Amino acid sequence: MTPNLILLEVRVRKELLNLEKLVEELKTITRMRELKVHSVRVRACASILHDFYSGIEKIFVNIAREIDQTVPKSEGWHRQLLEQMTLDIPVKRPAVIDPELAAQIQQYLSFRHRFRNLYGYELEWGKMEELINNMESTLKRLKDSMERFLEVLAQIAE
Repeated sequence: MTPNLILLEVRVRKELLNLEKLVEELKTITRMRELKVHSVRVRACASILHDFYSGIEKIFVNIAREIDQTVPKSEGWHRQLLEQMTLDIPVKRPAVIDPELAAQIQQYLSFRHRFRNLYGYELEWGKMEELINNMESTLKRLKDSMERFLEVLAQIAE
Protein backbone atom coordinates (compact mmCIF):
# COMPACT_ATOMS: atom_id res chain seq x y z
CA MET A 1 0.00 0.00 0.00
CA THR A 2 1.16 3.51 -0.71
CA PRO A 3 1.81 5.81 2.27
CA ASN A 4 -1.42 7.80 1.70
CA LEU A 5 -3.46 4.60 1.66
CA ILE A 6 -1.81 3.39 4.86
CA LEU A 7 -2.61 6.68 6.56
CA LEU A 8 -6.16 6.54 5.21
CA GLU A 9 -6.65 3.03 6.57
CA VAL A 10 -5.37 4.08 10.00
CA ARG A 11 -7.73 7.06 10.04
CA VAL A 12 -10.71 4.97 8.94
CA ARG A 13 -10.05 2.33 11.59
CA LYS A 14 -9.64 5.01 14.27
CA GLU A 15 -13.01 6.54 13.37
CA LEU A 16 -14.68 3.11 13.34
CA LEU A 17 -13.41 2.58 16.91
CA ASN A 18 -14.78 5.98 17.89
CA LEU A 19 -18.15 5.03 16.40
CA GLU A 20 -18.14 1.78 18.40
CA LYS A 21 -17.58 3.82 21.57
CA LEU A 22 -20.59 5.96 20.69
CA VAL A 23 -22.76 2.86 20.28
CA GLU A 24 -21.68 1.64 23.71
CA GLU A 25 -22.29 5.06 25.24
CA LEU A 26 -25.77 5.13 23.70
CA LYS A 27 -26.52 1.67 25.14
CA THR A 28 -25.54 2.93 28.59
CA ILE A 29 -27.82 5.94 28.34
CA THR A 30 -30.79 3.97 27.02
CA ARG A 31 -30.44 1.50 29.90
CA MET A 32 -30.76 4.32 32.45
CA ARG A 33 -34.40 3.72 33.30
CA GLU A 34 -34.59 6.54 35.84
CA LEU A 35 -34.08 9.07 33.04
CA LYS A 36 -37.05 7.73 31.05
CA VAL A 37 -37.71 10.26 28.28
CA HIS A 38 -36.49 13.15 30.38
CA SER A 39 -34.90 16.10 28.58
CA VAL A 40 -31.42 15.16 29.82
CA ARG A 41 -31.72 11.73 28.21
CA VAL A 42 -33.07 13.24 24.98
CA ARG A 43 -30.21 15.74 24.83
CA ALA A 44 -27.59 13.08 25.61
CA CYS A 45 -28.90 10.72 22.93
CA ALA A 46 -29.19 13.59 20.44
CA SER A 47 -25.57 14.52 21.03
CA ILE A 48 -24.48 10.92 20.43
CA LEU A 49 -26.53 10.73 17.22
CA HIS A 50 -24.91 13.96 16.04
CA ASP A 51 -21.45 12.61 16.86
CA PHE A 52 -22.26 9.34 15.10
CA TYR A 53 -22.99 11.06 11.82
CA SER A 54 -19.98 13.37 12.25
CA GLY A 55 -17.69 10.37 12.68
CA ILE A 56 -19.04 8.73 9.54
CA GLU A 57 -18.57 11.97 7.66
CA LYS A 58 -14.92 12.19 8.83
CA ILE A 59 -14.31 8.81 7.21
CA PHE A 60 -15.92 9.97 3.97
CA VAL A 61 -14.00 13.27 3.93
CA ASN A 62 -10.73 11.37 4.36
CA ILE A 63 -11.57 9.07 1.45
CA ALA A 64 -12.66 12.00 -0.72
CA ARG A 65 -9.50 13.94 0.10
CA GLU A 66 -6.97 11.10 -0.21
CA ILE A 67 -8.40 9.03 -3.05
CA ASP A 68 -10.92 11.11 -4.99
CA GLN A 69 -8.81 14.23 -4.42
CA THR A 70 -11.94 16.32 -4.25
CA VAL A 71 -14.25 17.13 -1.36
CA PRO A 72 -17.52 18.90 -2.20
CA LYS A 73 -17.56 22.50 -1.02
CA SER A 74 -20.79 24.05 -2.26
CA GLU A 75 -24.07 24.38 -0.44
CA GLY A 76 -25.42 20.89 0.23
CA TRP A 77 -21.91 19.44 0.35
CA HIS A 78 -22.86 16.96 3.09
CA ARG A 79 -25.42 15.28 0.80
CA GLN A 80 -23.05 15.49 -2.15
CA LEU A 81 -20.30 13.80 -0.15
CA LEU A 82 -22.65 11.00 0.88
CA GLU A 83 -23.70 10.49 -2.73
CA GLN A 84 -20.03 10.57 -3.83
CA MET A 85 -19.33 7.60 -1.55
CA THR A 86 -21.88 5.51 -3.52
CA LEU A 87 -20.08 6.11 -6.80
CA ASP A 88 -17.71 3.66 -8.43
CA ILE A 89 -14.94 5.90 -9.74
CA PRO A 90 -13.04 4.08 -12.50
CA VAL A 91 -9.28 3.79 -11.99
CA LYS A 92 -9.52 5.39 -8.53
CA ARG A 93 -11.81 3.32 -6.34
CA PRO A 94 -14.96 1.22 -6.08
CA ALA A 95 -18.08 2.54 -4.36
CA VAL A 96 -17.44 2.88 -0.64
CA ILE A 97 -21.04 2.15 0.39
CA ASP A 98 -24.14 0.91 -1.39
CA PRO A 99 -27.22 3.11 -1.95
CA GLU A 100 -29.20 1.32 0.80
CA LEU A 101 -26.56 2.11 3.42
CA ALA A 102 -26.36 5.67 2.07
CA ALA A 103 -30.12 5.99 2.64
CA GLN A 104 -29.68 4.84 6.25
CA ILE A 105 -26.83 7.29 6.79
CA GLN A 106 -28.90 10.05 5.17
CA GLN A 107 -31.33 9.76 8.09
CA TYR A 108 -28.48 10.52 10.52
CA LEU A 109 -27.42 13.46 8.32
CA SER A 110 -30.97 14.82 8.43
CA PHE A 111 -31.01 14.47 12.20
CA ARG A 112 -27.64 16.24 12.45
CA HIS A 113 -29.17 19.18 10.61
CA ARG A 114 -32.14 19.29 13.03
CA PHE A 115 -29.82 18.95 16.04
CA ARG A 116 -27.72 21.88 14.92
CA ASN A 117 -30.70 24.11 14.14
CA LEU A 118 -33.02 23.49 17.08
CA TYR A 119 -32.81 24.23 20.76
CA GLY A 120 -32.33 21.07 22.80
CA TYR A 121 -35.77 21.38 24.38
CA GLU A 122 -37.31 21.25 20.88
CA LEU A 123 -35.89 17.79 20.13
CA GLU A 124 -38.48 15.01 20.03
CA TRP A 125 -37.79 11.52 21.32
CA GLY A 126 -40.11 9.99 18.74
CA LYS A 127 -38.03 11.40 15.87
CA MET A 128 -34.85 10.02 17.42
CA GLU A 129 -35.98 6.58 18.56
CA GLU A 130 -35.64 4.82 15.19
CA LEU A 131 -32.14 6.25 14.73
CA ILE A 132 -31.19 5.12 18.22
CA ASN A 133 -32.54 1.63 17.60
CA ASN A 134 -30.75 1.36 14.23
CA MET A 135 -27.41 2.86 15.19
CA GLU A 136 -25.68 -0.43 16.01
CA SER A 137 -26.86 -2.17 12.83
CA THR A 138 -25.92 0.88 10.75
CA LEU A 139 -22.43 0.77 12.24
CA LYS A 140 -22.15 -2.95 11.49
CA ARG A 141 -23.09 -2.37 7.84
CA LEU A 142 -20.64 0.52 7.64
CA LYS A 143 -17.83 -1.56 9.15
CA ASP A 144 -18.52 -4.40 6.72
CA SER A 145 -18.49 -1.96 3.80
CA MET A 146 -15.27 -0.36 5.00
CA GLU A 147 -13.53 -3.73 5.37
CA ARG A 148 -14.46 -4.65 1.79
CA PHE A 149 -13.39 -1.22 0.58
CA LEU A 150 -10.02 -1.37 2.37
CA GLU A 151 -9.38 -4.86 0.99
CA VAL A 152 -9.98 -3.63 -2.56
CA LEU A 153 -7.71 -0.63 -1.99
CA ALA A 154 -4.96 -2.94 -0.76
CA GLN A 155 -5.32 -5.04 -3.93
CA ILE A 156 -5.24 -1.95 -6.14
CA ALA A 157 -2.12 -0.68 -4.40
CA GLU A 158 -0.23 -3.95 -4.95
